[in-house]
Amino acid sequence: MGKFVLGIGNVLLRDEGIGCHVAHVLAEIPLPGVEIVDGGTCPDVLQLFEGADKLVIVDAVKGGGMPGQIYRFHLEDITLERKPFLSLHDMRLVDSLKLMQLWHNIDKAVIIGIEPGEIGWGLELSSKLQERMPQIIDAILSELNDMSPKGEMKC
Repeated sequence: MGKFVLGIGNVLLRDEGIGCHVAHVLAEIPLPGVEIVDGGTCPDVLQLFEGADKLVIVDAVKGGGMPGQIYRFHLEDITLERKPFLSLHDMRLVDSLKLMQLWHNIDKAVIIGIEPGEIGWGLELSSKLQERMPQIIDAILSELNDMSPKGEMKC
């Protein structure tokens, strides 16, 4: 079916919307055979990717690193903990991904997480994430070309 990049997040909360900002940047780059989707805060959009050869999901992830740090992981790397979530889509995204894995045929799904710097009201990314955008885009392009080994954490 092809390759897809799904950017998710809330663009009203600065760096929480990094996935959507990345999707808009990628949409300006000619990427034959790759569809770019801004999924906002609606993880139900995952149903559109049934049978995808490759799905790259981009979202803000609090991993304790420096703002703009890039994390790469697979669905099986996620463990669910009983704790409050940072945004409305946190739990629903993981639930939706796990259901997709059970019910639909997706060959490869990878999550690219970006450490946020500022989460608060505003439409602009923090200066730290704006500075890191070229490296974030490079990481996603490498992923689309299958150049990143499983479990790699990029800084």
